[in-house]
Amino acid sequence: MALLKRRGGADAEPVAEHEVQPADLDQAPRAGGKGRPTPKRADARAARATTATSGKATTKQEARSARRRQSQDYRAAMMSGDVSRLPPRERAPERVLARDFVDTRLNIGPFFLIAAVLYFVGGLVPIGPVRLAATVLMLVGIVAVVVDSIVLSQQVSRRVCARYPDSRVRVRAYAAQRALLPRRWRLPRPRVSRADPRP
Repeated sequence: MALLKRRGGADAEPVAEHEVQPADLDQAPRAGGKGRPTPKRADARAARATTATSGKATTKQEARSARRRQSQDYRAAMMSGDVSRLPPRERAPERVLARDFVDTRLNIGPFFLIAAVLYFVGGLVPIGPVRLAATVLMLVGIVAVVVDSIVLSQQVSRRVCARYPDSRVRVRAYAAQRALLPRRWRLPRPRVSRADPRP
C-alpha cells in the first residue's frame, strides 16, 4: 500500500514511500534476536539427556579406572610386603603385629597340608594298613592344628592387648588363618624371618 504525502502545497505531486510487504517483516531479523529458530521442547530435552548420559558415562569410566589402578597398587604392595602401601585394613598396627608374630613362629598348618595330601593318596591305595595309617595321620594332624591354633590365638591376643590396650581389632582368627598357609603363600608377604626375635 502506497502512502501519499504532499510537499509544499496542494499542487505538489504525491511521492510514494517505500512499500513494506508482510513477507519482508517475517524475513527480517528481530532486534536483539539469536538469529536461529528456537528448538522444539522434545529436541531440547533429548539434547540435555544425551549430554547428561555422556557425562555420567565418563564419570563412571574414570571411577572404574581409578579403582583398577588402586587394586593393582594394593596387589603390588601385598606381594612386596610394603606396609605403607597396603590397604587401610592391613595397615592396622594390630594386624602387622599378628603377621610378624606368625611369620617368626614354626606353625603346624603347613605340615597339616602335607598330612592331608598323604591322606588323600593313602585313600587311593587298596591296602588296609596304608589306609589306616593315612586316617590316623589325618586325625593327628587335625588335633595338632586345633591345639596349635588355640595356643597361637592366645599368644597373639596377649601381645596385642599388652601393646594396644584400647584396641578392638580382632586378630585371633586372622593369625590362625595365616598360620595355616605355607610361608610363600602368605599375603601380605612376610617381612621378617624365623630367625628374627618375636615381636
